[in-house]
Amino acid sequence: MDTTLIKGLKVLEHLVRSDTPLGVSALAAQLGLQKSNVHRTLATLMHMRYVMQDESGAYRPTLRIWEQGARVIAREPLRRAALAFMHSLQQETAETVNLVVLEGDHCLFLHQIAAPMPLRVTSTVGQRVPAIYIAAGKVLLAYHPDVEKKARAIAARQTRWNAPKAVKLPALLEELAVARKTGCAFSSGGWRDGVNSVAGIILGENGQAVGAIAVSGPQERLTKDRMKAIAKSVLNVCTHTARALGAS
Repeated sequence: MDTTLIKGLKVLEHLVRSDTPLGVSALAAQLGLQKSNVHRTLATLMHMRYVMQDESGAYRPTLRIWEQGARVIAREPLRRAALAFMHSLQQETAETVNLVVLEGDHCLFLHQIAAPMPLRVTSTVGQRVPAIYIAAGKVLLAYHPDVEKKARAIAARQTRWNAPKAVKLPALLEELAVARKTGCAFSSGGWRDGVNSVAGIILGENGQAVGAIAVSGPQERLTKDRMKAIAKSVLNVCTHTARALGAS
C-alpha cells in the first residue's frame, strides 16, 4: 500500500471538505501529520493543479477536482438511466427529486432536480447524510444483506451527528421491515427539521439494491397523506429506472 498516495488523498479530501482555505500548520494538526510531509504533499498537488494558494498563503482546492468529478458522474450508469424519469416525477410532484446511493453508513446524493419553490434548505449533490435519518437511506438499508446489524451499528454512532431528533432502534427496525415489503420508506424531519421525504428502491439485474429515488419537500406541502399518495409514482419511476439498467 502506497502510504504517500494515501497521505496525499487525505490532504486533498480535507481541503475539499473545509469551508475555508487552510495553512500547512492547520492541516498538519487536523490530520495528525508532520508539517514537512504536508508541505511536500501540497507542493505536489499544486504542481498537478489540484491545489492553489490564496493571498494569505493558505491552500484551497482548484476547479480541477470538479472537472474530474463532473466527468465521472456524467458516465455514471445509474444517473443516466434515472435522469428522464426523475424529470417526469419532478414535473408531476413539483417537489425536489433526488437520486441516492448507499456508501458505508451514509447516503450519497448523485443527482438532484430542485423544486421551483423549495422553501427549505435540503441536501445537495455530492453531500453525504447518515442513512438512518432519510427515506432514501431507510429503503436502501432495508435491502442490505445484513440489515439489522447495519442499522444497529449506524444508530449506535448517532450522537456524533447533529440531527433534529434521535432515532430509536426498535422503531427503525420496524420501519425497515415494512420498507423491505413495500419497496418504499418515509421520513418526517429526520435530518432537516421541517423537511419530509418519501423514497423508493431501485433494484439491479441481480435483485440487489443499486440506489433510491426520493421526493423531498417542506412538511407544509409534503404531508404524510401526500407522501403516501405519491409513493406509487415514486415506485413506478424506480421500476422504469431499473428496467433501463437491464433489470427484469
